[in-house]
Amino acid sequence: MSNPHLPKSATAYITEDPMVTGLLNQALRNQIRSLTQQPTTAITLQQSFIAIASQALNQIHDEALTKQLFSDAYEQAMHCLNQAQLQESEITEQFINQHGLVMSVLNCTTTIKDVHRNSCFYKAIFELVTDLLKRSAQINIAYPACGPFAPLLLPILLYMDKQNLISPKTVRVSLIDIQPGAIKSLNTLINELDLSDYFDGVFLSDAVLYQGEKPYDIFIAEAFQHGLSKEAHLSICKNFATQLSSHGVMLPCKTTINAALVKCQREYIEQWQASAKGEVSAKPNPEILNERIELGNVLTLDRYSLLNLDIINLGQQQVVCCNTLAIPENTQDASKHVLVLYAQVMTYNDHWLTQYQSGITHPLPLLNVCIDFVPQSSTVDDLLLSSTDKITFYYKLTGLTGFLPTKAEQQVSYAAS
Repeated sequence: MSNPHLPKSATAYITEDPMVTGLLNQALRNQIRSLTQQPTTAITLQQSFIAIASQALNQIHDEALTKQLFSDAYEQAMHCLNQAQLQESEITEQFINQHGLVMSVLNCTTTIKDVHRNSCFYKAIFELVTDLLKRSAQINIAYPACGPFAPLLLPILLYMDKQNLISPKTVRVSLIDIQPGAIKSLNTLINELDLSDYFDGVFLSDAVLYQGEKPYDIFIAEAFQHGLSKEAHLSICKNFATQLSSHGVMLPCKTTINAALVKCQREYIEQWQASAKGEVSAKPNPEILNERIELGNVLTLDRYSLLNLDIINLGQQQVVCCNTLAIPENTQDASKHVLVLYAQVMTYNDHWLTQYQSGITHPLPLLNVCIDFVPQSSTVDDLLLSSTDKITFYYKLTGLTGFLPTKAEQQVSYAAS
């Protein structure tokens, strides 16, 4: 039936995309706020970036100070983003391509506020660059899917430059991102930081497909959400693992994804409440973590496993065959538990980013996996299992990436690529 309130020539409704609207509103708020603040200068931007790198390397940890320093760095970087004068589409466009979710430029800006994630990478890069320069006169670094601020690298690169630990002759850098807005922001930021001489290029390209002109001694990749979901991290790492030099290192050196059964009330609510005063806790409760039923490792990513992935072609789709896990025989009340996947990340030299320290290491609940119960409101994606079943995990390399649990007995024969 036609809508009498539409003109006869109208053939479709114009609908609002809440995600795009929200991103645009946030971008406008940032620009309005910048009108009442002093514009950034190269010195304040440099000072803020040096401060967070220095604090990450500091053995004396002051949590309140560290949080404030990273917040200041975010504000300075956002000023620089405004200077790049991006169009609305360049800052808010977010889409899914063949390899995964491509985050909007605006959504990528907050990574620089992730204290634990950035600090863990700064320590790793500082130590790794120092180690590699002992054996090579020059090292080449690639940072694919780096976003508008390249936050895991630029602050520590600036710090080491100002400490005269590196120079453009000893360290060469390539930045790669698929978003045109990110490229504009990066060029502005690099110029403001006075780091242009270090860069072989800032390349507009899909990091999954990018091929450099020379081997890399380091590549930095962190493009995933909790549970190794949604983004193209695995495909990016697979691409750059083949472009490393003989002594090259990927950062992070190792990422493990494990599975466990948890009670949601205990894991997501009671764990964060201080029992005495009802205050919110900032750290996970070891006692509650120990209540989990650990199932084991689903997938481990390092330089060598990336070169030996068991990839299955399913028409236009690709999946990676991962591990098969069993629920322990002595498990009681499995129906009262939820299957979760959690990542732990080792950057370099045993610097670990552990559970709940960062958004990327928060456990991801798989609510469609039903063990020893049938949901009242079922969906087509429900996986019905018994506690005696084994679970084989696959990883989807295309579309919205992520793990696909299956009942092990339902496996079919296939031709591996």
